[in-house]
Amino acid sequence: MIERPVLSTGWCMTRRNFLTLPLAFCSPTIALPVLAQTPELEGGVLRVGFLSNYKPFSFNEGQLKGFDVDVLKRVASILKVELKVQSDGMANLQKKLNSGEISVIANQLLATPENRRQFDFVRAYAANQLVCVQHEEDSRDFLSLDDLVGKKLGVLANTGVEDQVRGALGKSVFPFQSIDLAFRQLAEKKLDAVLEESLIADYYIERDGLPIKVTSPFSPLLSSGWAVRKGNKALVRTLSEAVQKLLGDGSFKPISARWFGYDVSRPSVSHTSLPR
Repeated sequence: MIERPVLSTGWCMTRRNFLTLPLAFCSPTIALPVLAQTPELEGGVLRVGFLSNYKPFSFNEGQLKGFDVDVLKRVASILKVELKVQSDGMANLQKKLNSGEISVIANQLLATPENRRQFDFVRAYAANQLVCVQHEEDSRDFLSLDDLVGKKLGVLANTGVEDQVRGALGKSVFPFQSIDLAFRQLAEKKLDAVLEESLIADYYIERDGLPIKVTSPFSPLLSSGWAVRKGNKALVRTLSEAVQKLLGDGSFKPISARWFGYDVSRPSVSHTSLPR
């Protein structure tokens, strides 16, 4: 198990720059305030930003689609509001959030101490962690970086994960500009393992039918959620209560199954090897 977390050196909030973070997954149940007490919802409209190229969470293929997009649509139906959606890069989304052009970044962004100083976070709805992915025929146990010494390891390029594993393993680390290319190399047995987020691994395994499998965790569960401007407690309460209703009324499971093949509100792998 990797003991030292990788911390971001800048403001970027996506999970890509982090390796090990504790879970802060559940928020207490709070009564849903009336919409009149939530200025961002006055007029029945919620203005939302999504990352434009973040498979499987939000991406453009003729139209904006993704797991987080589908979850937000259901939340909007619970709140009975209309969505006004923009997609952009992270830097522009943060500027739009701070200026009030949008009210929420509706991707599950890491709720790190640094990010919590800038933003408040909506209740999470998906369990995610860094995991080891191996060929389905591979029975070796890779439980730590020590086990991967001398092995060909694939990672996403230009991330905190790449920085940390390259420092430990050196030239046996192979960075990929797109993680699906790493998974295809693994499926062809050209790599020994890939380190990636469990949700992203599950998405490509489900989508492409690859002969690979998620094996062991390399981090605790990651704490993440939609980001709103710091101090906007009314919007956080309203959206968190709607997310809790989504999780409780049965409408989340088919959305999750469509993208990952199972209910991702529960971890598929953990330090105690919980069965899926």
